[in-house]
Formats: sequence, C-alpha cells, structure tokens
Amino acid sequence: MGADDPKRWAFEHRDDIARDTKPAIAEMMARARDVLLPGAPVAALVGFTANGDPYNTTGWIRGDQRERDEAIRKGRFPLKKKDPRDPEVYGHIGSDDLHELERFGVEGGHCPTPCATDPECAWVVGARSESVRKILNRAGVEGAAWYGAVDDAIAIGVWNLRRHLDKAREELAEFDPRLSWDDDAKPVTLWMLFCAMSRWSAGGRGSRHIGRFAVRLAPLDGNARVGEFMRAAAEVDDPGNRHKQDEYTALRSAQKLEAGRAACKLTGEDAAWFADGLDADRDAVYARLVRASGG
Repeated sequence: MGADDPKRWAFEHRDDIARDTKPAIAEMMARARDVLLPGAPVAALVGFTANGDPYNTTGWIRGDQRERDEAIRKGRFPLKKKDPRDPEVYGHIGSDDLHELERFGVEGGHCPTPCATDPECAWVVGARSESVRKILNRAGVEGAAWYGAVDDAIAIGVWNLRRHLDKAREELAEFDPRLSWDDDAKPVTLWMLFCAMSRWSAGGRGSRHIGRFAVRLAPLDGNARVGEFMRAAAEVDDPGNRHKQDEYTALRSAQKLEAGRAACKLTGEDAAWFADGLDADRDAVYARLVRASGG
C-alpha cells in the first residue's frame, strides 16, 4: 500500500507477481476469469493480487472468542507479530475493523464477528453464489476454512471484483450513462476493471471520484478515460488523506495496473490490453499523483 510510484511499486511486488503467475494459480484465475470477467487478461488479476497476501488484514484466522483469548495469552495475533490488545493495531480486541481475506482482499465481515461467518459479508455471499459453484464445482468454504483455501480465495475473489464492477456500473450511470456499460457487456475492458478496482479500494467514494470528472471523461473512448482520470486527479491536491483524495484512488489503481503490465511478461499475454491513454506524460502524471498523495 502507500503512495509509491506505480512502476516502483510493481517492481517491489515482483515476488507477489511471481507467486500468482505460477501455473496452478494462473490456471485457477483463468477459470474464474472465464466465468466472471471474460476478456480480461490473467495478468490484470495478478496485478490486483500483487496488492494482497494469503492472510487477513485483521490478523485473525477464526476471530472467535477462543482465538482472541489465546492471542491475549501469547501477546500476539495468529497472523501478525503484534499485541492484539494494542488499540493502535488494526484488528485489535475491541475494534470493529474489517476482515479482508486472502490475496483478493475479500471483505469477510467486521471484528468481533468471526471471519467469513457474517451471512451478509462478501466472502459468504460469494461462497454461496452460483458463479463460484460453477468455478469450483461446489460451494466455497466459509468460516476459518478460508485460511489456506487458495482455489476458493481465487474464485470468491474474482466474484468479488465482479461485484464491485457491477456496483461501479450502476453508480457511474448516475453521473453520465456514457461512463457506464451494459450489465452483460463483453469483453471486460480496462475501463471496466479500473472502475471495479477503484471501487474495491475506496468503496462508493471511488465511483464518486471518477464521476466528479464526468464532463471531461464521458466523451472519450472507454480505456482512454483511465489515463485522463489520472491526469485530472493529479491536477489538484485535494484535502484529506488516503481515499478521501481522488489522486490517492487513482494512484492505488495505477499501481495495480503497472503490476499487471509486469505480469504479462510471465503470463505471455499482450500488454496492449493495458493501453490507458497515458503516453509520453505517464512519468509526469505518476509523479504528480505521488506528490499529491503524500509520497
């Protein structure tokens, strides 16, 4: 995470890119992609997962009372070397922080609810969906079984990206129908996936950041809007921090796209899919985004 230059960020996450381009992982990503995001390269999904790891942002595996009591006794979380009683630590005992599970960062409910048990959280809804059943030939796992269930994490993770893509489609249509797309649009384009990633990062605020520039973006070819949004977001240093700023949302998604471009070298896919309208000004736009985001 953070306000690193996207190219540098992708380089620093080269081990994560290598992790998720291994044959077994890439094959499962392709299987999930074909069901939920047809037309997107596997490399684009790898660029997204370079942001994550096979753990949980809150540090819990089960997150139930028994595990919390054991963590207090040991003075550390199951998945991170920090004291779970420290109120400054994400996921601490007494918090309502969000479980984000596995490499796709799927929302798995809030503390103190045990991980992947809230029937309304994205992990559980995805695990029970027909799309995930189609990918896995069974329902996805729930509860503590999420930990180490890589195939499930990929199927549910791609399902969750599709969920954010569909939400972004609805939200952007309210700003200008030209920013949106049909609900059954194929193939999935860079613009569509960029909007999905931005919404995953910033929630509904991501769509609002994009919609803020509707007059400027709507007349453009879809994928060219990605680069133009980055240019627009880089022009003004907004108040607030992190995803309260459109420049931070743009930067975080740019990092994932650069990781996706890098992943193409390992997947053998055509990096031209990532053409976003930034050309000679790419480095300058990235530099402005970094500065405005506090990097």
